Amino acid sequence: MLRTCSLLVVAGVVLAAELPSKADVEALIDQGQTFLLANAQPSGALVPGAKFTLGITQLAVESLGNEPKAIRTEDPRVAAAVTMILSFRQPDGSIQDPSEGLANYCTSLGILSLTAAKAGDAETIAKARDFLFGLQNTNAESPNRGGIGYGSKGAGHEDLSNTSYAINAFKAAGVKADDPRMKEALAFLERCQNLSSVNKLPWAGNDGGAVYAPDESKAGGSWDTAKGGAAPARMDSYGSMTYALISSYIAMDLGKDDPRVTAALGWVSQNYQFDQNPGMPKGKESQGLYYYYGAMAKTFDLLDHGPVTLPDGRKAAWQADLFATIKAKAKPTTNGTGVFWVNDADRWAEGLPQLVTSYTVRALKRIHASL
Repeated sequence: MLRTCSLLVVAGVVLAAELPSKADVEALIDQGQTFLLANAQPSGALVPGAKFTLGITQLAVESLGNEPKAIRTEDPRVAAAVTMILSFRQPDGSIQDPSEGLANYCTSLGILSLTAAKAGDAETIAKARDFLFGLQNTNAESPNRGGIGYGSKGAGHEDLSNTSYAINAFKAAGVKADDPRMKEALAFLERCQNLSSVNKLPWAGNDGGAVYAPDESKAGGSWDTAKGGAAPARMDSYGSMTYALISSYIAMDLGKDDPRVTAALGWVSQNYQFDQNPGMPKGKESQGLYYYYGAMAKTFDLLDHGPVTLPDGRKAAWQADLFATIKAKAKPTTNGTGVFWVNDADRWAEGLPQLVTSYTVRALKRIHASL
């Protein structure tokens, strides 16, 4: 196999990164999956304790069920997890624990996990799909129209992350990009992009990156139309949402040469790094870091993206750099049979190793697919 070299900057240290072989990646996938399955509980959950049990179990089942090294219901621990997921089906079609307030997040992951495990019946998927569409903001006067939020805060609280999960669930459920509701979701995506040619909101700039929502950026700035606030000079783009934007555009059948995609990729090239979630403000640089790694791997794999051209003209092999980062951050289990990942910045639940390891296994599988 042809291997190339690139340079990786991790916490200010320059490392040589060789493109991994598929066998290298599979070995790390095996170790991560060993950790996930070792967390199997009598209830079927793949995480101990009661915090975010359903969502994390769904993420684990999805990451285990995708190729390569897919583990599905032939393993009794995955079969029990699927049974647990199905036990959370609600009369309205959602798949959720109503006490958690994560209706969209868990219903979207319900579709994705059941599809990956090849365990979802058509009626369950269809009812979950219809529930998600029912959460979509349809207010023509709202900058958030077309978007979907957590499902518990009501209209006006839609965001790119939740909308991205829903779009991927719709795609898994067979919804086509030309569906009128998907077109509304596409317009919402545009209003999350710092690109004035498609985003006509007052704050929109032209760096091509993305923010959390049309009225909020976790990296800085907020435009609160509901309270009559004035638009700031800008809202700052950041890494995890920019990759979520690109992968959502691809799910909407936009090609790599579409101006919206190329603009976002321009931001990516200017902000190619692994020691932090780029764009996040000082003191918050590591928040959402593993979500960022997973979104990066998915985006580059979907685009069949080759080396990334950096501002200094250097070509960087993203697979080599991301794999080296992930491998360096792996932590061995106490019995030495697996590895896990966890974020010291415990924001968005990334202090939970089962969540972060699910993100990381997904990323590794995307790296493997791209080699």
